[in-house]
Amino acid sequence: MAKLVSSVELNKIRKNLTNKKIGLCHGAFDVLHNGHLEHFEEAKKNIDVLVVSITADKFIIKGPNQPYNNEINRAKFLLHIKDIDYVYIDHNLTAEKILNKLKPDFYFKGKDYKQKDITNNLNKELKILKNNKGKMLITETKLLSSTKIINNIHSSLDPKIENFLRDLNKHNIFDEIYKATEKMKKMSINVLGEPIIDKYISCEMAGLTTKDPAISSVIENTKSIPGGVIAISKIISKFVNKVQVFTYGNNNQITNYFKKYKNIKVINFDKSQKIQSKTRYINSNRYEKLLQITNFKKNYFTEEKIKKISNLLKKLNNNVIICDFGLGLFEKEILKSLEKNKSNKYLNVQSNSINLGYNLFTKYNNYNYLSLDEREWKLGLGTTGNINLLNFIKKSKNQSNLSCSLTKGKKGSEYFINNKKFTSPVFITDTVDTTGCGDAYFALTSLMIKSGLNPEIVPFIGNIYAGMHGQYFGNEIITDKITFLKYVKSILKR
Repeated sequence: MAKLVSSVELNKIRKNLTNKKIGLCHGAFDVLHNGHLEHFEEAKKNIDVLVVSITADKFIIKGPNQPYNNEINRAKFLLHIKDIDYVYIDHNLTAEKILNKLKPDFYFKGKDYKQKDITNNLNKELKILKNNKGKMLITETKLLSSTKIINNIHSSLDPKIENFLRDLNKHNIFDEIYKATEKMKKMSINVLGEPIIDKYISCEMAGLTTKDPAISSVIENTKSIPGGVIAISKIISKFVNKVQVFTYGNNNQITNYFKKYKNIKVINFDKSQKIQSKTRYINSNRYEKLLQITNFKKNYFTEEKIKKISNLLKKLNNNVIICDFGLGLFEKEILKSLEKNKSNKYLNVQSNSINLGYNLFTKYNNYNYLSLDEREWKLGLGTTGNINLLNFIKKSKNQSNLSCSLTKGKKGSEYFINNKKFTSPVFITDTVDTTGCGDAYFALTSLMIKSGLNPEIVPFIGNIYAGMHGQYFGNEIITDKITFLKYVKSILKR
């Protein structure tokens, strides 16, 4: 029977077995199958000692329901496989540290690693392997997928959604999505919009006060998370080469929010303006939102500032993503300047409880893509009934260059272009917070449309990314490209 080793014991294996050929297999090894067993058997034929390291649970970012087995159980399974001598649980994202400690003669990978590595982790590992005079060997054993097995036995998705995913997978759309993200790497994007700060105050509920019918609570912790154009710019920066953010507010505060984002440049055209703050009081036991308080309704810009901003916008070229939260920026001469600007414009106009009925997309006349939720579309179109966006596009001045998205929350989304409608269900229904999900959908679909992605895939991509965004409070965690691609690849395995 194999032995489960600690980090200290792992260091000693090479020192104690200087005359032996040592090999390493590394991975999640979640749901073991014949493909794994043949992989270990083939590896052992080339060496004297086989070490199998598994990635700890917290570092597995593959998709829903993964890992299916926790790290302890995964290790237990491996300990009973005859070809394995040592098992190690690795608390790192890649195998670089193990390779440096173990210094194996051979590093074994399956045939799937002949394909392009979207994470680039293998290249990092091979550099360490080469420095220690080791070699990588590909085992020519049958390929099976733990992820596919997990998806088939542990899916909580509706059968119609399962069929939707299987149909997408038949068309090998992952390659199309990956190619689109590769095109994005060369893009330079201008993002124009209003900043928002989402403040979360978690409270322990104590009940009602004794003298008034008011809720009594005790503050446990407070968290401030930048949103609005700040969050959208961060999302975009994860996929493109350069981002220019045109916004306003206290300069130290704004630049501090972007200090870790080296490919973002901030153009602050009014440092004297306040940043809107939305404070949400939350029941810490159930994560329910109890109350939301906003510090002000809108900003007011001087004629001098409006003229300065307008002149700046006239000179903008390339691609412009407009994030209009109804806070007073997109009015008067600024709207006229945007209309005259001939760049590709991707537009989101938000209606919320503060600006309801006053911030409508109809104030814009010239744009290439418009993404709104059901309420925003109905307010702009002046209807309470069905939304006919194909008819809306036909009547638009720029119908030949216009596409639209309709986001419907848990009911999915719809994308309209060239007299065609494409729909997609949602795949992630359990969310922590939906704040910023619409912005996440808008940001990524804008980039995908610019990259020329097949329009049939656009709403699918938007729903996946929005669902991933909703796993965290507000915009606390911005999902990067690699994490997104790994999730897409995983969920498509049916």
